[in-house]
Amino acid sequence: MSNPDCIVVGGGAIGLMSAHFLVERGRKVLLLEKGALARESSWAGGGIVSPMYPWRYPDAVNRLAVYGQRRYPEVLARLRDETGIDPELLPSGMLMLDEPEPGMWEWADKWSMKIERLTSRQALDAVQPGLDARFESGLWMPEIQQVRNPRLAKALAARARHTAGLTIREHAPVAGLLQQGDRITGVRLDSGETIAADSVLITAGAWTGGLMPPGCPAPAKIEPVKGQIVQFQAEPGQLTRMVMRESRYLIPRKDGLVLIGSTLEPGSFEKRTTAAALEDLKASAIALFPALAGCPVVNQWAGLRPGTADGVPFIGPCPAIEGLFVNAGQFRNGIVMGLGSALLAAQLMTGEQPFVDPAPYALG
Repeated sequence: MSNPDCIVVGGGAIGLMSAHFLVERGRKVLLLEKGALARESSWAGGGIVSPMYPWRYPDAVNRLAVYGQRRYPEVLARLRDETGIDPELLPSGMLMLDEPEPGMWEWADKWSMKIERLTSRQALDAVQPGLDARFESGLWMPEIQQVRNPRLAKALAARARHTAGLTIREHAPVAGLLQQGDRITGVRLDSGETIAADSVLITAGAWTGGLMPPGCPAPAKIEPVKGQIVQFQAEPGQLTRMVMRESRYLIPRKDGLVLIGSTLEPGSFEKRTTAAALEDLKASAIALFPALAGCPVVNQWAGLRPGTADGVPFIGPCPAIEGLFVNAGQFRNGIVMGLGSALLAAQLMTGEQPFVDPAPYALG
């Protein structure tokens, strides 16, 4: 291809969606991915289409999350029709076995989200039978959905490969950015190849900080936070609701697979799974839903989330370097915030009026 208008560095879900929105706005885009498309945190997460305990987060997180929650059903149905790959968006709801928290009801009113207080075992059983006998109350959020994120990632990649105006290069790690003065002029690959472009968007998740040049320091605050997940094989329909307590969650898939996650291990790019995490997660799962004690563990994996101090991502231009943009730092909420994050980044890069105030996401 001739030189692109824009290079997107990072081929996870957010990079793929950002590239799609840029192409829709008439840009010729090259997407570079250091490995295979959407195989890092996009693939490794649980796929809950909501922040965990969303009332604990700033409005900047909830604004993007609610955008995604309201538009994913239409967007993912269209993606399924275009690619033949069903991301399995399921209205599982979230049953929280925690006590109400300060700010919870105010959050629900502000964002028009339903929370029901369940005050008896009978009420719990009506939502999800089979929970551990010690639970006698909970909070039911019937509108919370889940997506099977490996299938979503596969569908996004399939669409990208057949999108006119978008070129994909996998296994093409970027070594650095090219500059002339205070302006970006392209990228340099590990192979030594250079590619010119008028603008560069960094969507490299936990690796974003390492790609930023001096003068644009804010994304260095993004750190890798490893999360391990364990997967059980239960009978389809045995568990039908997402269940959460004290930040541990169960996610049931249509085929009977049940995920229990996840650990929070900051500070390292090492993705090795551990026997200690396996036993800890298994114990948490069985303590929520005892029938899982009779179900085999079929998988365990780890991924690296791009962590920030308050969960608010960096989205927008680097103020010191013309043509350089960032969309990273979604931490545990890359799927639910991804759609809005990608749209905002594309709007800022093309001079379109943004659909939300970009100030809370600004670098620096």
